[in-house]
Amino acid sequence: MSWRLLLLFVTLAGISSCKKGAGPANNSPTNPPVVDNTPFQPGATLVVSKTTAMGNPRVALGADTVFTDSNRGISKFKALPSGFDNAIVSFYLPKGFIVVFAENNDGTGESVCYVSAKASITASLPDALKNRVSFVRYIPLANTAKKGFAATDSNAVKLFNTSWYYGWSIDRPSFGAQQFVPMTWGKGTATVDYMASLVNRKDVDHLLSFNEPDNIDQSNIPIIDTAIARYKVMMQSGLRLGSPAVTQDQAFGANKWLTKFMDAAKLQKVRVDFVALHWYDWGNQTNNQATDSLTAQAVFNRFKTYIERVHTDYPNQKIWITEYNANRNRSSNIVHKYFMKLSVDWLNTVPYVERFAYFFPPDLPAVDTNGALTDAGSYWNSLTSTEAFAANIE
Repeated sequence: MSWRLLLLFVTLAGISSCKKGAGPANNSPTNPPVVDNTPFQPGATLVVSKTTAMGNPRVALGADTVFTDSNRGISKFKALPSGFDNAIVSFYLPKGFIVVFAENNDGTGESVCYVSAKASITASLPDALKNRVSFVRYIPLANTAKKGFAATDSNAVKLFNTSWYYGWSIDRPSFGAQQFVPMTWGKGTATVDYMASLVNRKDVDHLLSFNEPDNIDQSNIPIIDTAIARYKVMMQSGLRLGSPAVTQDQAFGANKWLTKFMDAAKLQKVRVDFVALHWYDWGNQTNNQATDSLTAQAVFNRFKTYIERVHTDYPNQKIWITEYNANRNRSSNIVHKYFMKLSVDWLNTVPYVERFAYFFPPDLPAVDTNGALTDAGSYWNSLTSTEAFAANIE
């Protein structure tokens, strides 16, 4: 063999050993995986397979772990078992869990999120991810009720019987059965360090993103590429992710902020698991009917039309309504209460709406200055709600 032919052979061998620019796989023979070669039997843990239909070889993965070779000194980051990086084809997910599979070892690139809310899932990965997974996060699911609460005061949160809440922040606690949902709010908390802190928490399974990025008085992120870049950092959490929540008139239509974000996300393989919305019946605060009940019905009709339009524009997305009310400039307690009842009764029946939280206006607070529930707060507390997940997400 001539020296030129030998050099060509060595060069080609080196090129063929590269992987998606994600770094070397951890295939050390000193820590071999426990590979199951018996006929597959569903169990209580995630199992991944190198073949279709859960054939051999396959291996079980532990919950509450991020499987990736991108170890940043976090104990919950572990390499995929030897031979399974870029080799997973099918999987089994037991009931009551969330799993995220991603192409790149930081959770970015092509990715998919499954939720086994009502039954276990046995499936093959999408073609774009077969033999290309380098990141897996597998965590327990809290199947909360749809109805939640939004507040920055922990004492106020504890007065409510809702099973989830958020506080426009990333680092609040959960309170017993009340699960906290973190939110990056703006660019400042969409960082690697904050995502690592979420990986280390056992009490969160969803992540909200930017709060009204189209609004100069809120998170103010006018450049879509900036929002996409920061959202990609959020993908490192391995959590189920919500879209930025824009102002009411920027959620759909040509050249609207969310439309441009969702288009860019699709092009750049950025996973959005649900759309977050704000709705305040803007422009109709003086558009009242003969009675409070008729006014509330008219408000509800506009609200329902809006949510249905969002679903039409994003038919494959679930929806969270993280802020809504009958307009902050309506001071009638009765109108707000009628609207709460009408909206909750309807939202409980809508399969594509997963969660919602009423925003109490300054003139109609949920909690009074003595720290007790107001009439409006008590009424919201009294309304019952169905489970967020009526079916699996596959």
